[in-house]
Amino acid sequence: MLYIVSLLIALATLTAAVGISFLLGTRRRLSQRLEDIRGDSSDTVVPEELLEQQLPILLRLVGMFGWILPTQILSDGIRWELAQAGYRALQAPNVFVGARVLLTAGFALAGFIATTALHRVRGEVLLLTVVGAAIGYLAPIAFLRWRQAKRREQIMLALPDALDLMVICVEAGLGLNAALLNVGREVRRNSPALADELRMVNHEMRAGMSRVQALRNLAFRTGVDEVRALVAVLVQSDRFGTSIAQALRTHAHGLRIRRRQRAEEAARKTPVKMVFPLVFCIFPELLVVILAPGMLQLFRAFLDMATG
Repeated sequence: MLYIVSLLIALATLTAAVGISFLLGTRRRLSQRLEDIRGDSSDTVVPEELLEQQLPILLRLVGMFGWILPTQILSDGIRWELAQAGYRALQAPNVFVGARVLLTAGFALAGFIATTALHRVRGEVLLLTVVGAAIGYLAPIAFLRWRQAKRREQIMLALPDALDLMVICVEAGLGLNAALLNVGREVRRNSPALADELRMVNHEMRAGMSRVQALRNLAFRTGVDEVRALVAVLVQSDRFGTSIAQALRTHAHGLRIRRRQRAEEAARKTPVKMVFPLVFCIFPELLVVILAPGMLQLFRAFLDMATG
């Protein structure tokens, strides 16, 4: 009884501590949200994420090794790939290529040292060295693709709601530039990536770039098909003078239907994905639980027959 009482007291104390921490965290998040809303009252302030910042010294040292492959640093393809992953700094290509060079050399050297220490034959040493170099060369690309996919998904999920807000802003009498800025401020909490991209479009247009080019840069930076379609709609509406609000409303309705269809597709894939854990992780335990008593009785019956 004493152990049970002690256990109950410990569980009650732990539950109370978790509840108090949850309440304090909720209040802190609410205060932070209010501070962010009050801090976003000025539309002319450029966010720090869009400004060129000084990289840490470690990244700058890594970027120095990137000049071993200068063609990749100066490639526009690498720069757009990094922009689609959210890396827009001027030194981002240097850091990416430098990390690629260092990882290639490091993995190749590690494979060579490991096979030499294990006293393998020359063919195995050469093979593992080449495999290590290939892994080091492809690892940054794999990380970049993962970042791009994660960012595209975030933008794609937040885009229909952002278009609804944009329709409201345009119908209220705001221009497209002001609507983009307001929508970027409102969706920052749910989708920082989409908010930064919309504000970047606004700052490019303020800097003197044409609206068409700024919107096309938005499509290139995001790499999302829905954003490309939105840019095409806005460009056509601006070129032919049609109603932007009506075009945005129609496009938002189509995006919402696509989002629902993707959710239904993911839901219908769930039974197929559950086959593997059910067959290999759950069914064996169920068979053991169901058949174990009968097997024990059967073994006992065979044992009694053998001894009798």
